Amino acid sequence: MLALVALVPLLATTLASPINLVARNNEAYIADVEIHASCNATQRRMLTQALSDTWEVVTVAQDYIKHNGPKDDVFKLYFGDKPEAYPTALGVYEALLHSDKAGVVLRCDNPDGRCATPGYAGHWRGDASPSETVICDLSYEARIYNPGFCMFGFRLDKDKPSKFWSIDLIHRFYHVPQITNSAVNHYAANLAEVVQLSQNNSTFSPFDSDALQFFAAHVYALNIGAGDVCIGDVKNAVAPTTANAPVATPKPDNKPAPPPTPATTADNSCHTHADGAVHCEGHEPAAAHEPAPAHGADPNAGKECHSHADGSLHCV
Repeated sequence: MLALVALVPLLATTLASPINLVARNNEAYIADVEIHASCNATQRRMLTQALSDTWEVVTVAQDYIKHNGPKDDVFKLYFGDKPEAYPTALGVYEALLHSDKAGVVLRCDNPDGRCATPGYAGHWRGDASPSETVICDLSYEARIYNPGFCMFGFRLDKDKPSKFWSIDLIHRFYHVPQITNSAVNHYAANLAEVVQLSQNNSTFSPFDSDALQFFAAHVYALNIGAGDVCIGDVKNAVAPTTANAPVATPKPDNKPAPPPTPATTADNSCHTHADGAVHCEGHEPAAAHEPAPAHGADPNAGKECHSHADGSLHCV
């Protein structure tokens, strides 16, 4: 018995001592997104703030999931109730926060010539340079920082959260293959489809770019913004009208598209949905009672455009 009593302090000392581990053979790791040399001082300052906003929103989303768990109604609204949804959603946000950002670049020049298109806010460069994203001038004019969340009449059930820098960059970074090892894709095209996906085929929900964006915007508004006053009736969100509905077409080859021209920008933006169907947006046929656009007019004028993984143009 005395021997056991004498051993207790020794065990405590041993357990409290540092454990000498063999040096781990980790690869080099870059934690931060690079801002390209093409960005001037003002653009660099704005993008630095936009990146900070992005990490804040993603951290709030991840913390919400940790604290509220998979049975939370907001979580189930966007990600469904499958057991794997909880660790998957946590992991996908973690990948955005802490994956290796080596070579992940935001640039401010116009290497692909697309920023000249009216309504064009930026694009992921696709196969041409899969770790790079171009931010066009329109973004600096139109995006709102996190302190403005829920201002200017914004409501999540009717407005696009990409008007905020943080949500827009979540979308853009999920296009970059190395962030999630290409796990995230577009399986829904709007809030109504996100809700339908979580109810009918939620296996894909934690990997859906739109679900991840809308959930992040929702819980940020709850926790940091103005509570639920700018969320609205997201459970009953209405899909776009027939005139604006996306059109399914055969998937184009996975090649970077040439710079868009006024004659070609209307019929693009394809991504794959949960059932394997290809979903192409941006094609808006004129209603019978409306005159067709004048010859040579840009049907995407006034819209916000970006490029998808296949190089096609997405205008909303």
